Amino acid sequence: MAHRLGNAIILLGLIALTVFAITFWSGQFYFEALLLGGALSLLGLALRSRARPQAGVARRGRLLGRMLGREEEEEA
Repeated sequence: MAHRLGNAIILLGLIALTVFAITFWSGQFYFEALLLGGALSLLGLALRSRARPQAGVARRGRLLGRMLGREEEEEA
């Protein structure tokens, strides 16, 4: 859950940084968007780094592989 929340906050931060870039190029300097975007991006990265690792991803096609005689690879 924290990993997805971190991703969402990073996305919001990138949107705020894009708003800053657009206002900067248009001649209106909106400094708060720069601060907001940077802060949200850092907060999202912090949440993602503290999140528990996700459970192993389900492998697709295991039954078909067994039916075709392929050996299953061991995951470390």
